[in-house]
Amino acid sequence: MATYVKRKNKNRTTSILTLVRIKGFKPTSKSFKTMADAKAWAEPLEEQLKEQAKRGGARADLATITLGELIAEYLDDPNTKALKSYEDLHNRLDWWSADPLLSTTKVMDIGASVLRAARAKLMNGGKYGSREPGTVNRHLSALRSAWNWAREEADLIPIERAWPVKLLTEPKGRTRFLSDEELAALLKAAERDPTVRAMILVSLATGLRQGELLKLRWKDIDLDKGTLALGLVLDKQGQPDIKNKTVRVVHVSQAAVDALTALRKGKVVSPVHPFVNASGKPLTQSFLRQRWLKIHTAAGLKDFRWHDLRHTCASILAQSGATLLEVGSVLGHKSPSMTMRYSHLTQGAAVTGHAALDAKLRGAP
Repeated sequence: MATYVKRKNKNRTTSILTLVRIKGFKPTSKSFKTMADAKAWAEPLEEQLKEQAKRGGARADLATITLGELIAEYLDDPNTKALKSYEDLHNRLDWWSADPLLSTTKVMDIGASVLRAARAKLMNGGKYGSREPGTVNRHLSALRSAWNWAREEADLIPIERAWPVKLLTEPKGRTRFLSDEELAALLKAAERDPTVRAMILVSLATGLRQGELLKLRWKDIDLDKGTLALGLVLDKQGQPDIKNKTVRVVHVSQAAVDALTALRKGKVVSPVHPFVNASGKPLTQSFLRQRWLKIHTAAGLKDFRWHDLRHTCASILAQSGATLLEVGSVLGHKSPSMTMRYSHLTQGAAVTGHAALDAKLRGAP
């Protein structure tokens, strides 16, 4: 049951200290300005805890666990650690854990209004400017994964408490790509930062995403053949197993190979990772973002993001005669529909077989 104690504060105001005690759960308390607010919080909580007690299986700290503690448990779960997306998931959940207010909020106190406020903060409070709806949704989706795990597997959220807020509507996929002048300006601006310049060239040459670049290892790259393998694993003899079905081998242009070769001969070289900082440690996403922002600004680019380097790769290939199937193969698209955004760049162009077709037609009676 709930108890309500009126207290006088140092600033001469009063508050209602509300304590909820239900057998089988740790007591939880919260202060409110009015009795109405206190009851509005305590009464539904009592009902939820009583219902959970009837069903059984709930943990004693159900009413007291904080969002930060829930995230920590979720990330420490073996099934979560086994996910291929674990690193990205961890990075996105770090935003929630790092917020002093959100991370200390009890999970049972989190509802639609709290998450809407967090969503607005995500959109407008980025260190490097506002975030796009897609980026905000990925942060929300990461927390939703933890939320559903807490409901369905950890008994930390009552099963009837479904995820309470909708994701944002995302605009249709954009195809912003560099003009020849912008490309020259970008590579010129990056000359003082050989590491990021090499990353830019590899991204332009292969269409790799930023996350894929940051995970690259020297053993994934064959400088002699001009290829790199994504998802590479080693066989029992410690050799690259390129027959593994999850491996995707991508061609690397000579310009990118030259940039990588220069890094391999640089002053600071890691035996494992090609893209490192002055201490030889792998670049982090946040550190790369800072260095990219300087180069981006120096090049005078407008409305251009790192991911648009991937679009630039696809666009140049499409405009230079590659088929949409070939473009999709380079980018690693799982569905042809993902490549169709570049179809306008190949419309009307002759494809393989057109010359032979024309020859037959010319010879027809």
